[in-house]
Amino acid sequence: MAKEQYQVIVIGGGASGMAAAIAALEEGMAGKASPEVRMPKEAVSEEGVPEKAACGDGGRQKPGKKQAGVLLLESNDRVGKKILATGNGKCNFTNKNVSPAHYNTDDRAVLEAVLAGFPTEEALRFFEKLGMLSREKNGYFYPMPETASTVLDVLRLRLSELGCDILCGIYVEKIEKSKEGFQISFREQGQLHREQCGSVILSTGSKAGGFLHNKQEDPLRLAKSLGLHSTALYPALTKCICREGYYYRQLAGVRAQVKLSLYAENNSGKKTGGKIKNGWELLKRESGELQLTKEGISGIAVFQLSGMIAQKLAENRRVNVEVNFLPDFREDALEDWAEKRLSLLPGRTLEEFFLGILHKKVLGVCLQAEGFLGTMKIPAVGDNARPGRKTEDCSAERRAVMMILSVMKRAMHFTTEVTAVSDMKQAQVCRGGLSLSQFSERLECKMIPGLFACGEVLNVDGECGGYNLHFAWASGVLAGKEAMRRRNTRSQSSFWQEKGEAEI
Repeated sequence: MAKEQYQVIVIGGGASGMAAAIAALEEGMAGKASPEVRMPKEAVSEEGVPEKAACGDGGRQKPGKKQAGVLLLESNDRVGKKILATGNGKCNFTNKNVSPAHYNTDDRAVLEAVLAGFPTEEALRFFEKLGMLSREKNGYFYPMPETASTVLDVLRLRLSELGCDILCGIYVEKIEKSKEGFQISFREQGQLHREQCGSVILSTGSKAGGFLHNKQEDPLRLAKSLGLHSTALYPALTKCICREGYYYRQLAGVRAQVKLSLYAENNSGKKTGGKIKNGWELLKRESGELQLTKEGISGIAVFQLSGMIAQKLAENRRVNVEVNFLPDFREDALEDWAEKRLSLLPGRTLEEFFLGILHKKVLGVCLQAEGFLGTMKIPAVGDNARPGRKTEDCSAERRAVMMILSVMKRAMHFTTEVTAVSDMKQAQVCRGGLSLSQFSERLECKMIPGLFACGEVLNVDGECGGYNLHFAWASGVLAGKEAMRRRNTRSQSSFWQEKGEAEI
């Protein structure tokens, strides 16, 4: 095999890939194993980043005999495009409460090791060293200007300062492994290139969000060609489509703070999650904002459940979500509450009685489900304080209370059947990917030394709130450092081996 031209090649220029390239170059500098930093003298883009470093159109210098550090390969016309869409353009890039409990994966031990080495404080320090300050809102961290472009710009600027070679608009055909390292074959504008390197980092992402240049491309293709296996893939952090369309056409546009309970049909009686009641198994509960669309349910609380919903639907299990529109009410105290409110607000219609409690659209659907009209008068109740009330007064009071309770309980147990989740293009992340158990706690492939992976290509997905980007930084920095360290360790071993053979 030809002599290596790069120490590390990173395939995929998203959040984790950029973090990996930066960490590899900085590790190389710390170990005095990389060439001196090059400052490309290129035209500057509107964001203040050199055009060639930003877009990769010939931005790398042609490799010569001297080792050239790190090469970052990206299929899109520029690196980091998905970052710009995160957090509604504000980029919630980490969270105060990062822990394994907020993630789904197949190997908890590896995930715990990755996160332990890169806590929230380390993420903040990483970006502060790049020049970006942050602000916290309810445990969520954003760049101080609250623009996602700030995160992308500081990453690209640091790559430029470190002299990272970047090529965009390319298609990687294959990775070949040998005893000496790796050969990467890729096409740039139809022309075939081959580059040698000591270590490779896969950060090819996922199909979530539709940011892949080639929409038909499988981000796991290269890994699979090397014999790695993956779990099933599902859209996650996305909206859900529900069966009861006649309700949602009325409810579209409503936002509410709710509690959600996720149930999956389980007639076998075998537990896979929570308790089973009437053939339905409670899997998970969430609280937060619910958004109602003409097709079903959305919002952060729904996003947190969507990956599990997609998984259960793929197993051909029916899925129900119970919505509690009145999370601040105690069910065991409803009757006392209803009696007191009736005494305060006598003579009202149902619609007037619930004014200030439920959103009008939600109330309308709950009344419809109970067979009531909003214009219906609540049965008149006599003077509760008057001794010797007539029997008909007591009967009217009971009917009024029961009417109120039926509407309240409907609002607290509004059950809807989810029939589908939105496709991968509309999902924020993908559940599933390369099985994490195939990698060490340094994110090096156990069966292919020198091959690393990070970010969305791995079977790790987090909740809303900056958790997924945090894993991108954590896994990218770890993979970048370890890929450079492995390459340097191998180079030193080869040097002493060659020296010993020469002396013999």
